[in-house]
Amino acid sequence: MKKFFATALITAVLGLLSLGQASAKDVPTVRYGVYDPGFDSGFLLMAREKGFWEAQGVKVEVITFKSASQAFPAFIAGEIDVVQANPSEALLASAKGADIKFIGSTMPGLNYTIYSKPKFQTLADLSGATIGVGGPAALPAVVAKAMLMAKGVDLASVTFANSGGSPDRYRAVVNGLVDAASSPSDYIGRAEADKVKVLAMAKDVVPDYPRYALITSSAFLHTENGEGVVGLIAGLIQGMRYAVDHPDEANALSAATVGGLAPDDPSILAAYREFKEGGYLALNGEIPVKQMKYLADLQAKLGISSAPVNVDPLVDDSYRQQAVARVGTVKSTYYGGVE
Repeated sequence: MKKFFATALITAVLGLLSLGQASAKDVPTVRYGVYDPGFDSGFLLMAREKGFWEAQGVKVEVITFKSASQAFPAFIAGEIDVVQANPSEALLASAKGADIKFIGSTMPGLNYTIYSKPKFQTLADLSGATIGVGGPAALPAVVAKAMLMAKGVDLASVTFANSGGSPDRYRAVVNGLVDAASSPSDYIGRAEADKVKVLAMAKDVVPDYPRYALITSSAFLHTENGEGVVGLIAGLIQGMRYAVDHPDEANALSAATVGGLAPDDPSILAAYREFKEGGYLALNGEIPVKQMKYLADLQAKLGISSAPVNVDPLVDDSYRQQAVARVGTVKSTYYGGVE
């Protein structure tokens, strides 16, 4: 695995040489929104850490939000140009007329888990339980409902409580405030010590449910800075590949982002191993079109939308293709596959 990306890196160097020496005023700027960076930061923020965006000829301003409920409205309001987010909000916004384009992905694999009190043995046992989620149409709630539906649980028998951000929802289980919670798999490494049960993982129950896509607008793509999305995507791809080949640096970045943990903390190591070996990453920036169509159908089934959103017109793969032409293609490891 150590030399896995050698050919791709050579291609990347050749691609960078072709970029030329642009003056500072010619460098496109992209305001890039991300939310809830945590144990995945070693992969998702490595482009900034190693200067890959600058090398690709783009200035990327990373703007961090606590949750999707903050990040996506900021995108709609024009406060950011590209957002790394779950496709759910974008699909719903598109149905209301918003200008949406899916241009790539970083981590389409869904690293979500249902954590519970120890007394629960299966998802089916959650009938009548209170489950900590976020907003009713946001990722934590919708994936929890999808997982429960897959196991035959009547959603009307469950109380869904808005319990804050990812760490807040997990702590709500630890503190006995809810029976279970939908939250990232970041906390699996500490669950046993916290006397919390890892009840089920999304990838095992709803493997077609996507996590992240890169979302922008056609309006931004046609601005003078729009060409910068190629460099944004190329840098993100380079960062993820670098993290795969340099676990120590990836773990150090994750630990620094999370705070309060050492790079060799069991939680950090377990999360890195799961992301790398579990097939969560889009190492070629692949757009999870099939998975977004599944999500659009699910939204309609849950009554979140009146009908499934037509995904195909919202996809523009041309910028990702240009990015991959710069950095080379490697074997896909995403567990879901893509169309």
